[in-house]
Amino acid sequence: MRKYGFIALLLLAVWSIAGCGSGGGHAGMDMSESMMDPVQVDLSWMPEQAKAGDQVTIEVNVTQKDKPVEKADEVMIEISKEGDSGSHEKVAAQNAGGGKYTLDKTFEQAGTYSITSHVTVGPQHTMPTKKLTVTE
Repeated sequence: MRKYGFIALLLLAVWSIAGCGSGGGHAGMDMSESMMDPVQVDLSWMPEQAKAGDQVTIEVNVTQKDKPVEKADEVMIEISKEGDSGSHEKVAAQNAGGGKYTLDKTFEQAGTYSITSHVTVGPQHTMPTKKLTVTE
């Protein structure tokens, strides 16, 4: 009989702990909703034709259900120059509002760069990558 009482108490404790996490949404959404709808990420930069020594604004647009994600958990931009393993860096993008996250970067050398945006929203993580060619 004591065994059943202990099991009932244990189940009650697990049930009450599990209930604590069910009420909070993420960025104004129900957590189950944010898990089911995929996060869409559009990676771009201006100017499109980059030149060595000029500043480039890298922009990451994050949406979910065709609505901007105002508060992504994390938006990092990873930059590496092809053929130069020492040029690898990963920098946090700034929240510019409206689902836009930006990073201003000056590419000192011409070459081809791999730009990867690491975006985390709730349990979802996406990493789209594009190539940027910087000319002389």
